[in-house]
Amino acid sequence: MPKDPTIRNIRPEEPDRIKWDRTDPAKSLQDLRNIVELEGQKAIDWYWRAKRWKRIPSQWIQFSALVLTAAAGLVPIIVQIANKGRPAYDSGPLASLCVGIAAALLGLDKAFGYSSGWTRYVLTASSMTKLLHEFRMDWVALSAAAASPPSDQQQAAMIQRAKDFVSTIQSLIAQETKDWAAEFQSNMAQMEKDLKTQLDTLKAQVEQGAKEKEAATKPGAIEMTVTNADKTDGFTFDVVLEGQSAKSTDSVSNAHVWTQINILPGQYRVSITAKSKGTLTSTSTVVGVQPGETAKPSVTLPMA
Repeated sequence: MPKDPTIRNIRPEEPDRIKWDRTDPAKSLQDLRNIVELEGQKAIDWYWRAKRWKRIPSQWIQFSALVLTAAAGLVPIIVQIANKGRPAYDSGPLASLCVGIAAALLGLDKAFGYSSGWTRYVLTASSMTKLLHEFRMDWVALSAAAASPPSDQQQAAMIQRAKDFVSTIQSLIAQETKDWAAEFQSNMAQMEKDLKTQLDTLKAQVEQGAKEKEAATKPGAIEMTVTNADKTDGFTFDVVLEGQSAKSTDSVSNAHVWTQINILPGQYRVSITAKSKGTLTSTSTVVGVQPGETAKPSVTLPMA
């Protein structure tokens, strides 16, 4: 049974309080009844007091979760009405936040057993109250049927009834404690399972992000074809590559294709210059380099 630090534990009466006086069995039976009723009432009072520390958090959590869930559904509508045709504010993250907080509150309620504990305490206290009323009525019936003083058989029956009542009260306490322990262990096991799932998901996301980042930065290449390079003087042209805060130059002879490898992904400006019949001619183009791919643009130099 969960214990609240502000509420004392249920303690049985001291054993030396239960005494038997053979010279006055009627008084001994009355003392026994008082002690037994005190045991039952004490347990009942404990549960009624303790339920308050379950009821208040449970009600606040359930109320807050309800308000947040309703807000998650109403926020997008309110935003649309407020904007009146203007560019709408993205209310999705706020709605998701409300739903997430509501789910966290319900998880907190389940983890600490506020609602379930409140229900369990009320049911246990109600059952004990019923048992106490039954015991009192049975005791009155036994007392009415007993002689004065009660016979040995009548005394044994009344003592047995008191014993059964205390035993049943203790059984209810034990059962409530077992229910709490089983629920607590189940909740902890579920929390560990959920946590492991979340950690595995997070790990997978991190690994996927790392792979995507690695793939996004994988170098590419450019194969630039100058279709009429053979028409240039000396079959030669110059290439200027600009981009990624860098600039490089190169010359190509006796070939139509200029190749550059290990280029970071991004956009580059490639300028081609050459001489045709002694006159300088040039052209340029923008080339997009994709991760791990080879861009194959083609240009034609303007000729006189």
